[in-house]
Amino acid sequence: MSKPRVRWRGSFAVIVTPFKKNGALDEAGYRKVVEFVIKAGCHGVIAAGSTGEFFLMSDDERGRVFDIAVDQARGRVPVLGCPAAIRTEDVVALTRRAAKAGCKGVMVLPPLYIKLTEREVTEFYRRVSGEGGLPIMLYNSPRYVNNPLYAPLVSKLMEIENVVAIKDSTWDIYTCGELLRRCPGLTVFVGLEDLVLPAVAIGAHGVVSMLPQVLGKTAVRLYESAAQGDLAEARRLHFKMLRAYDILKVGSAYIGIKTAMNQLGLNGGHTRPPMLDFTPEQKGEVRKILKELGLV
Repeated sequence: MSKPRVRWRGSFAVIVTPFKKNGALDEAGYRKVVEFVIKAGCHGVIAAGSTGEFFLMSDDERGRVFDIAVDQARGRVPVLGCPAAIRTEDVVALTRRAAKAGCKGVMVLPPLYIKLTEREVTEFYRRVSGEGGLPIMLYNSPRYVNNPLYAPLVSKLMEIENVVAIKDSTWDIYTCGELLRRCPGLTVFVGLEDLVLPAVAIGAHGVVSMLPQVLGKTAVRLYESAAQGDLAEARRLHFKMLRAYDILKVGSAYIGIKTAMNQLGLNGGHTRPPMLDFTPEQKGEVRKILKELGLV
């Protein structure tokens, strides 16, 4: 079996999708978000992920977001699309749409909502690999998906041709360590920036990061200082990140990020129903955190 050769390392920004107040996709705002995270030093961009509120968009809109991200990146960094859905056929179709847009890969959740056997999960990824045709970053998110991707299963999924990486969002450094130990050759990204320092210390290759679009270069430097062994700087930025992550606890994490971006003039935009923009009280909490971080 010949694996695709990818060089995915570092801080991959999973970016928001700005909507206008009337709910329309803010394409100009989206381009600015892509440009901001690339100029901040991010090593990749992930379009229409969970932070991008893919669940509030039609498939056509998700395809359009893939187009915009690739066009704006102009080959400077790889762009990955997120084709999350329930039906295998839908995930395959969205993966093909990402390929048509020029994405270099896809970050693929197991099917949403339903509980599957390991045989069914394996067949799902086999079809997405064979019929979608793009390198795959597995996405382990057991808090939100009923089909966790732990090391014993992942070691089997590595036999699938296009499976080259994983995003581990378990809030659990043990799981990250088990992936690194039991799945040699797999590129392991931690999915939470408050685990970057310990994850990189044990060999993780990167982070799928939400906060470069808020903190800019500071978020990228957290990964870089950890990777370069600058422990003092990495520790300093780690504790700054811990405080920044309090933004994600004010309400919906996704709307918290958008709210912080808007308060910093960074094109976060609005959300869509059933989700709601933050209340004045919530916006005040976010602003308080930003002030403590020295951003406003």
